[in-house]
Amino acid sequence: MSCCRRQSCTLEANVSAKPDPPQQLGKYKPQSSDLGVKVTFRADAGEASSSDDKRDGVDHPTRSAMHSLSQQSKAGSEYGEGFLQLRLTGETTHLDVDTLNEKLQIKGAERMRHHMCPDEAFGMIFNLDNVIANTKTRQHAAWHRLAKLEGLPPPKPDRSLFDLRPERVITEVLLWTRDWGWARKLAWKVAGLYAEEFREIREPLAGVREWLAALSRCNIPCAVVSTMDRASTRQALEQMQLWDFFQVQVTAEDGMETPAQCFLSAALKLGRPPNKCVVFDSSPAGVTAAHNCTMKAVAIQGAHPG
Repeated sequence: MSCCRRQSCTLEANVSAKPDPPQQLGKYKPQSSDLGVKVTFRADAGEASSSDDKRDGVDHPTRSAMHSLSQQSKAGSEYGEGFLQLRLTGETTHLDVDTLNEKLQIKGAERMRHHMCPDEAFGMIFNLDNVIANTKTRQHAAWHRLAKLEGLPPPKPDRSLFDLRPERVITEVLLWTRDWGWARKLAWKVAGLYAEEFREIREPLAGVREWLAALSRCNIPCAVVSTMDRASTRQALEQMQLWDFFQVQVTAEDGMETPAQCFLSAALKLGRPPNKCVVFDSSPAGVTAAHNCTMKAVAIQGAHPG
């Protein structure tokens, strides 16, 4: 990867819309209004909002942890679908992947800047789960804690623990019970335990900090995607001393339903066309979603070895 430094004061003045030094990059917050449209993201009906920290006796971190444990294998954007576009006239149109690639194309002085420093034209999107941090071991620890608390047989390492909904894991894999109501209660308990485990993350995976530092030196914007709530995500990143490397975040509050929607939302926030984004993910669904969105994908081995 090449890295260049701008040498023209005139050019720097012309592109002052985005800060130059890497340490100031975190202040750049592109808005969807830059497209001349208002984009809304359909939120999951069961998702708690940031203003509603507790609902039905379940706090927001536990609710987002349940969503994290219940991830489905659907990648999204199989046919290029994207978001809903609401115009000022009240008309509703579909903002698909191709449209985002067209509307987010860099033009004018910024295009000249990227011609001189081509690395800056790209946006990097990182999945926090098993790419930034080893969340798989945290999930397994939550299952072990639940078994100990409930006096149940401890779970063995099994991919099904991470690929199925907690209720199905309890009834079909661990065979703890056949009562769906009791399985549902145990699922919420393991979600709460996972939320606690997630907040204890202290160290990133090997090589992550060095790679993010290299991207920062090259002034390449980065986004982090997490199924957890924003507060827990920020706490984990700050404990790993990685928070300052990410200019934007896509978390549970954004209400994304598929990995593809998460990645497209990250591209929109970064102000980069999807075909100029690179996704780092460890799941087959994530890699497939990146390709469906015309993004480049870097598959990280770990959560799905072999």
